[in-house]
Amino acid sequence: MLAERQPATDVLAPPLAVLDPPPLALDNVSLFFDFDGTLVDLAPTPDAVLVDQRLLDRLDTLAERFPGRVAIISGRSITQLDAMLGRHAQLFAVAGSHGAERRTPEDGHIAAERPASLEAAAAVLRAFADANGLVYEAKSLGAGLHYRMSPAFEPDAVRLAEDLAATHGLTLQRGKMMVELRTPGDKGAALRALIAAPTMAGSMPYFFGDDVTDEDGFEAARALGGAGILIGEPRPTAAAYRLNDVAALRDWIAAILETR
Repeated sequence: MLAERQPATDVLAPPLAVLDPPPLALDNVSLFFDFDGTLVDLAPTPDAVLVDQRLLDRLDTLAERFPGRVAIISGRSITQLDAMLGRHAQLFAVAGSHGAERRTPEDGHIAAERPASLEAAAAVLRAFADANGLVYEAKSLGAGLHYRMSPAFEPDAVRLAEDLAATHGLTLQRGKMMVELRTPGDKGAALRALIAAPTMAGSMPYFFGDDVTDEDGFEAARALGGAGILIGEPRPTAAAYRLNDVAALRDWIAAILETR
C-alpha cells in the first residue's frame, strides 16, 4: 500500500504563529533532535555532511547535563549515525530510519528485518541514479534518491518512487530534494517509544526538526505536553517555536548549557 507522508496543512498552525525562540527553562524537558538540517547543515550529498568537533562536544555536554533525556531521531539509519558521530552516539538514545529502528540503554537495538521488497525497489532506484548522475543513498531500512544537484530530474524521480512504493508496498517519503522508499515508521511513534524510558517518563518533549518528515515528531511532542521547534524559514507546521537555522540552534544549545 502506498503511504506517502505529507503535512496536513489544513490543521497546522500558520507560519506567523510560530514563536522565536523557544524558552530556556528546561527543568522537566527531554530533548529530541533530528540530524540533517537540524544539528548539521545540509550538503549536496549525504556523505558530504560535516560533523565538527564543537557539535560533538556539545552533544557530550547535553548528555551529561540532561542524563537520559537526550535523543536523536533521524531519517538516517543508526549505522549511518554511528559512523558520523562515533562513540558520542552511545551517550544518548537514537532512533533511525524514521523511527523504524531505535537503540536505548534499556532495550538495546530494536529493528525490523530488511524486506526483500525493499531490496528489489532499491535496485531500481540505484540503477536510475547511476544512469542519470543522481545520488543513491543506501540505508538499513530504506533507499534514498537525491536530486539536489540535478533538480530537473525531480518529476521523474518522484514518479518512479511512487510506482515502486505502490508495487512493493513500501512507504514513500519525500524530503528536501530527495525521495525515499522505506519500511513503515514515523518520528512521532519513535518519540513516544523513547519517552517511555524511565529517565524520560513524565518529562515534556521538545522536538527539533527542519523538514516535513519531522511533522509527526512535532505533533507527538505537542500531544505529550511539550513542543516542536522548527529549524528554518517559517512555513505551515505543527511546531510551536522556530529557530532560523542550524547555527541558531547551536547558539540556543550553548545558551541552555550556560544556564545549567
